[in-house]
Amino acid sequence: MEIDRIAKFYYYGISPFEIEAIYSTLKRFFGAVEEQQLQANDASYASMIEIGFPIPFDESFFQVLTLEGWFRIKSLIKEMKRRRGKKGIKIFLRFNGIMEGINSQLLFSLLNKNDRNFEMGLEKIEYLVDIIPVQLDNLPTNVEVVEYSYDEVNHKWNPHISES
Repeated sequence: MEIDRIAKFYYYGISPFEIEAIYSTLKRFFGAVEEQQLQANDASYASMIEIGFPIPFDESFFQVLTLEGWFRIKSLIKEMKRRRGKKGIKIFLRFNGIMEGINSQLLFSLLNKNDRNFEMGLEKIEYLVDIIPVQLDNLPTNVEVVEYSYDEVNHKWNPHISES
């Protein structure tokens, strides 16, 4: 497997079954490496997951991962959130590029503790594939990361740009 096709999976506070389920799903479509974060850096959350996908967030992502793979990852995350209850889970989905010609990383951070808002945010990610190129059409070249966070009040994903 090519080194640039390796998905990275970081976590803390999740069960061996949850680790294996996510790892095996990633392994089906990419090479995968997993690494436990040894300590929680935010005690208000029970768990954290970060998945680094080795490809840009565009139509090709859903072709490579397939809708079945994406739905599996989403359902695993939703079930983990349900099991954590009020303590919650932090989710970071990182993509190696945004679209053709833009090499900045794209990061979705989902930190909502309300079950319904968490689920709505997760469900809306796949619909952003057509919106993000329009929102980031005039993105400066020195941008390292574009982070989208879910706004519970307006029920939408908002971009935040980090320039180098």
